[in-house]
Amino acid sequence: MDVPQPQPLPDPARIAKLALDAAVLVHQSGGDTARTTATLDRTARALGARRVDAIVSSLSLGVTVSVDGRQETALRRAPHMGVNFRVLSGVNRAVNALEAGRVGANGFATLLDDLESYPHYYPAWLVAVFVGFACGAFAALFHGDLMAVAITSIGAALGMRVRQLLAMRHFKPFVFAPAAAFVATLVVGLLQGLTGTPQAALAASVLFLIPGVPLINGAADLLSGSYLNALVRLTMGAVFVVGLALGMSVALRIVV
Repeated sequence: MDVPQPQPLPDPARIAKLALDAAVLVHQSGGDTARTTATLDRTARALGARRVDAIVSSLSLGVTVSVDGRQETALRRAPHMGVNFRVLSGVNRAVNALEAGRVGANGFATLLDDLESYPHYYPAWLVAVFVGFACGAFAALFHGDLMAVAITSIGAALGMRVRQLLAMRHFKPFVFAPAAAFVATLVVGLLQGLTGTPQAALAASVLFLIPGVPLINGAADLLSGSYLNALVRLTMGAVFVVGLALGMSVALRIVV
């Protein structure tokens, strides 16, 4: 008669690592505090944790998991990296699969590795071009004429490219936001004689610098009671807005 073998107990260190891996991806891809905390909790419990205590700050994550009287605490630095909705949805699907039992711990780790290593869909220069087109569309919504749309697209694309190049060299928003706004506004200002609606072009050329996700997440954190993280996100948004205004003002003093 075969005697059933006892199942190995979940390893709290392994649980903490995988939970942090998933939460870091969410945190660095634009998830708010509530979403990051929920990812930590759901992942750890799906892997067998009985109790999960998580902490989420603007630059680091921490979790303590308890499994049958054993505890493990782990910390991870997680600086903000930008916005990536593909990663956010991918992590959510992976956690759903883990909770439903469709994947185990090893399969879940593989899914996270794939999400982290997956290349960007489009090259940076192409992103800059289409950001320019998007700002040109805003110029049209602001009742700009065809030339206003054209020069807005050119100025915004060049400004976005400046932002990308400075960000790749690890400059902070208080440096690349004014520089990008300056370039976009300067280009549009130098070409404004070609359009009869220069105000629309100038207003739309810097809209790529509006920090929509940090401001939305900051408001969400305020509503959920995560006041410190809300302050950090709103401050980040304020840095972008002030930098935008500074870059525009300097460029306008040159061209006007």
